[in-house]
Amino acid sequence: MIIRFLLILCTAISPLGLLHADDAVLHAWLKIQPSILTLDAAFTQERKLPALKNPTSTRGRLTFKKPDQFRWQLGEPAETLAISDGTTLTLIQTREKSARQIPADSPQASRFSMLTGKAFQSIESFNQAFEVTAWRVESGIHQYTLKPKDRRLQGQVPWIFLDIEPLQNTLTALEMMLQDKSRVRTIFDQPQINKPTAPGLFQPDLSGLKVK
Repeated sequence: MIIRFLLILCTAISPLGLLHADDAVLHAWLKIQPSILTLDAAFTQERKLPALKNPTSTRGRLTFKKPDQFRWQLGEPAETLAISDGTTLTLIQTREKSARQIPADSPQASRFSMLTGKAFQSIESFNQAFEVTAWRVESGIHQYTLKPKDRRLQGQVPWIFLDIEPLQNTLTALEMMLQDKSRVRTIFDQPQINKPTAPGLFQPDLSGLKVK
């Protein structure tokens, strides 16, 4: 009986204790974020839908230039583009030849702009934006489960998952659970940091598109 009680007690308290003991990995990654001004990375995006047994997988590329410009391309050649010039986010569906524009600071844009936003620019900003509810280590990768504190963001992205590789101090994957219970996991491949970005990369070409 005593042994059973101790096991229950350890199970109850260990996540909190381990979380505080492992903050160093997350904090080390957050501390280098202000020094990353541009990033260009290929990625594989896995999307899991409640109605589908197996996830879909698509290659893509992310390029951003802080503080607020980015280009998120899904598919090679591009099937979907999300491009922000810092003021307006333009979502382009190439097959439908359509585009939709929304404010770059809107909650709907947050799933694309999260890595360039203020929340990851300091430990203080991170703590204001997220609550770390769980973490684990798998094959040397530290995985954190985040719950947004902003209710508007919660309405779009209730849960966020970070995978951080501590030796290189890099983000290897970013996963989001969306409002419809689908999950979008982005696995990054050999990111190039602080390289010059091509002129006009963050200006969408709307020629021939129906803009909503």
